[in-house]
Amino acid sequence: MFETTSPIDGSFLMNVSRAKAADVDAAVRSAASSAPSWGADGSARATVMRQIANEIRQQARALGTIETLDSGRAIADTAGASVVHSAGLFDYYAGLADKLHGSTVPMGREATALVEREPFGVIAAIAPWNYPLLNAATKIAPIIACGNTLVLKPAEQTPLVTLILARLMQQAGLPDGVVNIVTGFGAEAGAPLVAHPDVGKISFTGSSATGRHIAAEAGRSLKGVVLELGGKSPLVVFEDADLQRAARAAVFSTFMNAGQTCTSCARVLVAHDVLEQFEAHCRAEAASLRVGDPLDPETQIGPIVSVEQLERVRRLTAGVSGEQVAKKEYRPIGGGHFFPPTIVSRFPADSDFAREEIFGPVMAIRSFQSDEEAWSLANDTAYGLAGSVWTSSLHRAEQARRRLQCGIVWINCVHSLSAGTPVSGHKTSGLGIEYGLEAADQYMKVKTTVMMSGAWNSPFATRL
Repeated sequence: MFETTSPIDGSFLMNVSRAKAADVDAAVRSAASSAPSWGADGSARATVMRQIANEIRQQARALGTIETLDSGRAIADTAGASVVHSAGLFDYYAGLADKLHGSTVPMGREATALVEREPFGVIAAIAPWNYPLLNAATKIAPIIACGNTLVLKPAEQTPLVTLILARLMQQAGLPDGVVNIVTGFGAEAGAPLVAHPDVGKISFTGSSATGRHIAAEAGRSLKGVVLELGGKSPLVVFEDADLQRAARAAVFSTFMNAGQTCTSCARVLVAHDVLEQFEAHCRAEAASLRVGDPLDPETQIGPIVSVEQLERVRRLTAGVSGEQVAKKEYRPIGGGHFFPPTIVSRFPADSDFAREEIFGPVMAIRSFQSDEEAWSLANDTAYGLAGSVWTSSLHRAEQARRRLQCGIVWINCVHSLSAGTPVSGHKTSGLGIEYGLEAADQYMKVKTTVMMSGAWNSPFATRL
């Protein structure tokens, strides 16, 4: 067993099973034994998945409370948007479960190719700690909709809400063995899960460094991977933008969930002529943020998830001069992992602060002199997950779509996504796709069967 504690005040929550290789093997065998029956009937899968969505909505307060205690996210989010989006994913993919079909390809008068899509069987999924319920739903819903079974390892920092979700799925009628949860640490549970010979594909969300390690391990056995990795996303503000709206969006994107969001646009690039005005708007917006006990419905920003992550944020910001901007009811709880929302406007461009993903409530602002410099600075990162551009110019909006090197481009908005909008990372931000119809393609393999109706003589007789 291992202890899980609350980042709110450091208090003990409960002991959780510490899975090892033998437990992982048992979970994979459980998933494998359930795969044939689960993959046989899309209509049955759809019925169960819709009931799971209903269970999530009915238990919104319980799920939100558990997630807040375990992760530190504000309960207004965990019992609100997180539940809405998680339930929506199960509903969306339930609608797809009984509509997965193949195609036929004519091959002249006497032959036809049948192209079918089949489930892989057992999928390994490893989820991060920043949005535990939503991350679990993001993995589970498309995987089981396509007829696969899975073994899911939640992050050791935030395992509790995933265990509650498992109970709700059981109550909704999900057959035993379809979803298997193993709790534990990466080296002890994650590594044997990735390496298990009966796992057909791996889905991982987390850091780019860990993603590279998983991809290398998967490559040894030629397993496919879906990797949603880190980001250092830009938010570009041109002089013709609505500066107040842009500042509101920048503050929201940077500070929500204490900055622990992979698509956070905390790297803010502002046209030189409006820099001071924009910074003033940001400080005014941030001054009203409520930081404190995330179980308080009025709180907007809670603590960092763990001592280790808090120390990382402190290390990356140690060499820069920043202004603590949240002024309203900033009351850290004793023993909690709190970091004050901070805006930094002077920092070395080649520093770790400028180059690495911070994953904390820190906004970095710098200016640009021209459109060309704006696009250059926006793309000057190893990551390519998301980007946001604020302008009233249709030409600049079109340029953003064409020139930003990232998988998600927001024009005059941030974090606008739905279950149907595909999410992909460019550069070191990942491989594969989550969300949308495209996610289903990640979890099905193609089989082509050629049927000959007439006499067969020689393959060389076929006209190509």
